[in-house]
Amino acid sequence: MKLSLQDNIKSNQGAWIFVSHSHHDLEKVREIRNYLEQRGHNPLLFFLKCLNDDDARLPELIRDEIKERNWFVLCDSPNAKASKYIPEEVALVETFDGKSKETIDLTQNIQPQLYKLERLLKRATVFLSYSRRDKDVAEQIQRALLRHDYCVWFDKEEVASMDAWDVRNRTALDEAATQGFVLVLLSAHSLSSPYCQAEVEAALQIAGRSQRSNVIPVVITPSIMELLHSQLFNIQCFDLTSGPFDDRIEELIRNLKTREME
Repeated sequence: MKLSLQDNIKSNQGAWIFVSHSHHDLEKVREIRNYLEQRGHNPLLFFLKCLNDDDARLPELIRDEIKERNWFVLCDSPNAKASKYIPEEVALVETFDGKSKETIDLTQNIQPQLYKLERLLKRATVFLSYSRRDKDVAEQIQRALLRHDYCVWFDKEEVASMDAWDVRNRTALDEAATQGFVLVLLSAHSLSSPYCQAEVEAALQIAGRSQRSNVIPVVITPSIMELLHSQLFNIQCFDLTSGPFDDRIEELIRNLKTREME
């Protein structure tokens, strides 16, 4: 059965997105919230009734929450500018490294600005392509991405035949490359199976079209660099074997947050 990226996002955990806004703008902010939820993601809107504007705990709570989050929609309006805390939220987002943000002007029609939300969601979405025998490594990468609030397509189903691969995974690769990042895990296992090899070859073809490609070959066994030297030449790949594994995964995620996208 054909499985689209959007189907997968809705069946799994979407990205967690902090929506900075004045509660006086809630009616317009609901438009943004509804759009993000319809796309399968998780908008975070905070209004803490238990705290008042003079509560000394509020700035610390805001700072701690922003520090932990990665994706932000900043809702700009006269109410936001006049707020005691919204300008501070925005300044904090700017201060911390590795935060991805888009600003929506609530004084304007929101519909023409939806491309900004799409741009944010695209950067926050990752498709993992891997051999089933590399599942443990793929799961480690998945867990790290989830800690950074990513939406991760992590397909655990077995493919029954090459025809089934063609129907599902080739379409998924093409769609994923237009809607997010594709991490192609390269290993001896991924080159030994005809299904995985076909997926690797298709992904490398996409990656080779542009230096800004959203498809990123990720080396998880050292020998692959030599085996695929001619195919990886001029492709921006990422080597997880060149240092402590957990550190390299975090470096990969930092790369995703700043990498140019198609």
